[in-house]
Amino acid sequence: MNRPKSIDLHMMGKEMKLGIIGSAGVPNRYGGFESFLEHCGPVLSRKTKAIYVTCDASLYQDDLSAQYLGMNRVFISVKANGVFSIIHDLIAFLRIYRNSTHIMVLGVSGGLWFPFFKLMCYWGDKRLGVNIDGVEWRRSKFNNIKKQVLRFFDYLAQRFSDVVVYDNAGLAPYIYSFSRGRSVGIGYSGDHVIRNNWQCVKGTALTICRIEPENNLDMLIEGMMRSRLSHYTIVGNWNNSEYGRALRKSYQFECRLLMLDPIYEPNRLAELRESCAVYLHGHSVGGTNPSLVEMLYYDCVLCCYDVIFNRVTAGECANYFRNVDELVQCINAIVDNNFIRIDEHNRDAIRSKYTSEVIAAAYIEAMSGQSCQ
Repeated sequence: MNRPKSIDLHMMGKEMKLGIIGSAGVPNRYGGFESFLEHCGPVLSRKTKAIYVTCDASLYQDDLSAQYLGMNRVFISVKANGVFSIIHDLIAFLRIYRNSTHIMVLGVSGGLWFPFFKLMCYWGDKRLGVNIDGVEWRRSKFNNIKKQVLRFFDYLAQRFSDVVVYDNAGLAPYIYSFSRGRSVGIGYSGDHVIRNNWQCVKGTALTICRIEPENNLDMLIEGMMRSRLSHYTIVGNWNNSEYGRALRKSYQFECRLLMLDPIYEPNRLAELRESCAVYLHGHSVGGTNPSLVEMLYYDCVLCCYDVIFNRVTAGECANYFRNVDELVQCINAIVDNNFIRIDEHNRDAIRSKYTSEVIAAAYIEAMSGQSCQ
């Protein structure tokens, strides 16, 4: 199935017509993949002949324009998330196939179709890539049946792709041996964040995330309540799960806690990020989380749940905790100004890895077949 592709392997970006499917679309109205496309997509559009991004039409009823910041938007009438994503990815592939020379699939929801995708790309002399996301089959929000289905989809996606992208070195052990020679690690950008010089408010904390069990919101809230923090704001999709609705109901009368629905307006996000003294990051699975990368571009103290993915992303620029007691100790030390780790030299160095130019160039190199291990 892997015939030599002497032309494609050396095709430069300017000859590439890149189709990207698997996300909810641009501009970002959902999460990590969408943030990547919103901020790296315009750079990719300048470096390629054309870029096509499929979008969940139900999210953009107010704006169905054909282009966004140089990207060609292709609207799909089937939802991009949940069980419908399986059908969405198939339709999305067929919609962008003709106009693309290279096709990148974000996530493995469409893994069932990858043997077909590969056959079509083989016949059309196109290259097929997949970003495996954060190893979805390990997420606690899924029951055992869904985990096994997603694991099978992940296997198919890796088996039948020309390029396998993972976003964090901590995910390398989940790359199958047959994929390692065509895999590459590429993170997310954070240099797009806005700085409006809002004043930091001492004793305040912030978290921006999806409200899911593996992001440890219950631990973060308990840690806040036991600490000397004066105010804690959490921004997320509280109404999208029973877990989120139950948390919001349990703490609805907690005066130190503000639970906001998702915010995508850049200036409002900048205000929240610049004014917080500490950012609490509870993600326990997945890979490089875009919200953590973006916080590296601000000056607050970072406190992250202690897993390899977060340590790879933030390195020595963050403090780490493994349980509620350690979180409380970390928060109180920061509030008391006794334990603050903001190493500007390290933070500037790590920021240089997370620019849109670097990330976009890495995707072009990978899809051209020039940077895999």
